[in-house]
Order: sequence, then structure tokens, then C-alpha cells
Amino acid sequence: MQTLKKSFGALFITSLLFTGVISLREVSAQIPQAPATRKITTNILVQDELYLGRNKPGGQVSNQAFQQFLQSQVTPRFPDGLTVLDADGQFLGSNGIIKEKTKLLILIHANRQEDQKEIQEIIDEYKEQFDQESVLRVTSTPGQVRF
Repeated sequence: MQTLKKSFGALFITSLLFTGVISLREVSAQIPQAPATRKITTNILVQDELYLGRNKPGGQVSNQAFQQFLQSQVTPRFPDGLTVLDADGQFLGSNGIIKEKTKLLILIHANRQEDQKEIQEIIDEYKEQFDQESVLRVTSTPGQVRF
């Protein structure tokens, strides 16, 4: 008896669908949209951080010397923009903990071979010009950037 009730129920629903008494509509979810007045551009880019120590034999890299380096070596290679922060760094040297003032240079750029070459040139030039043993480079990828 139970099977017979189910069969009649299925038959009734099927007949309603074919006669058009019941109609099924397509429903779609609405995805929130940003306001039309605001344009959002998204790119996948790489972030490089260069930790540029300021200690050098006989003193420190002055603010003026660093600004001149930034203008002559960095900005021409990355004219779209960069960030420089003052930091206090330290590392373990052969004589113990060494503390030094540091400039943190942040570059956000496309992951192109040319950009990688330009960053290495900046590092090499900084080491040569300011008698540095090394420059710490930290690369984060991929990064999502929005303007």
C-alpha cells in the first residue's frame, strides 16, 4: 500500500510539471560587486626586502650618502615606487652580537629576470660603495597587490 501511495504521488507531481501548473525557475546567487566608481586592479607580484646595514669601517653610512645611493642606484631601476624604513638590526659576528642601524628597502615588482638582475646590481653596488660584507635579501612570493 505504501508503494502505491508513493507511485501516485510521483505520478501527480510529474503530471503537474508536464501541464505547466508548477514551474521551476533558475535561481542564481548574486555576487557582491564593488561600486562602479571604484576601479580595483589586482596583480601577482614579488616582494623583496633588502636589509642594508649602515656600519662601515671608520663610521656609518650617513643619511645623505644613503639618499644619494637611493637616487642614483635604486630609483632609476625601480621608478614605479619603493619603501625605505629605518630599523635597528643585530647579527652574530665573530666577536659576538653586533648591533647596527639599518635601512630596510622594500621593492614590490613583477617576477621578471630583468628585475632580479636589477636587485642583484643594487646589492652589489651597496656592498662595494659602503664596504659591506653582505646584504640580507628576503623574497616573498607570490604576493597579491591591489591598488
